[in-house]
Amino acid sequence: MSKFKNVLPDFLRRSSGVIVLIITLLQFSVAKAQFSDPARDVDWSPTGLTFDNFRVVQPARKGQPLSVGAVTSSQPGVEVSVSNLDLQRVLKISMTNRFSYNKSWVSADALQDSGLLQHEQGHFDLNEIYTRKTFQQFRQVKFTNNFKEEIAKIMEAMNKELSKVQKNYERQTMHGLLKKNQAIWNQRITLALQQLPPYEGAHISQTLPPLNAAKDADYRFQ
Repeated sequence: MSKFKNVLPDFLRRSSGVIVLIITLLQFSVAKAQFSDPARDVDWSPTGLTFDNFRVVQPARKGQPLSVGAVTSSQPGVEVSVSNLDLQRVLKISMTNRFSYNKSWVSADALQDSGLLQHEQGHFDLNEIYTRKTFQQFRQVKFTNNFKEEIAKIMEAMNKELSKVQKNYERQTMHGLLKKNQAIWNQRITLALQQLPPYEGAHISQTLPPLNAAKDADYRFQ
């Protein structure tokens, strides 16, 4: 089971003349630090998840299983920075997709269920697919001074599509219990990952159009 919300907040950090805008694709809140665990959160990788990546939750009553065996939460997002280099404003975009340890869990009585782990990996992989798709969308755009709105528009569209796909995945596999359908989805996901180039270590860098002096100060401190 994948847990996510359709939210699109943004946060601004300013330091050393660099403005950094962070927008998340899925499941992010103002209380980010509360849920982040740098020691346990992991970036997506081809090696995949193990149950060691999840918090283990005990059923409320012995012998009474939880309604779902596990929940996978990851936080695909984009980090955007604007810096002044040689009197030019440079926009830089990079992508992330991190598995959240604090928001993900597995029932103690499901730790030997390899099929469940594979199903949860599928949720994480689908987030990875749409993180890559979003990055490819950004590559095709020539951004203007309205880059925040342009980025948010792309992410909102991709978020809606991802939400629909995640729900279809859950419904068609019945949380991984329908093995034949799960196998079909596994093939689809593997093929999509093979066809989409990864973004790890990559970023998009563009020179923005100049701002007039009157608006420049407003931009920096809005």
